[in-house]
Amino acid sequence: MAYKDRGLKKWGGFILSEHTAHMEQSNRTPQWKVAMDEASIQSVLSHATSNHVMLAIQEYQPIGAEAQPDIIGQLIGIEGDSIYIRTSTGIHAIELPNIRHVEERRIEKWYS
Repeated sequence: MAYKDRGLKKWGGFILSEHTAHMEQSNRTPQWKVAMDEASIQSVLSHATSNHVMLAIQEYQPIGAEAQPDIIGQLIGIEGDSIYIRTSTGIHAIELPNIRHVEERRIEKWYS
């Protein structure tokens, strides 16, 4: 009798529960966050500039559009009304008036 390989099913037990939880969290649909006033945004950005912390930025979208995932990265510069964020995919320029919410973000590890 020949052995019947179960394919990927047999490897399912090797995935760590922390990794599974992280994957499920990253697959959630983004939700709208509370809009911040300009002074609060400036306060978070100035703290990020001096302490080199990661930021999560949610931008305004057209009326009726769904929330987009946060832009997560490190603030590398401010020029005029634009800020520049280094993310894992490159450098993004964001206009200050387009920022809806900004917060400091720790790097989330999927392992312990």
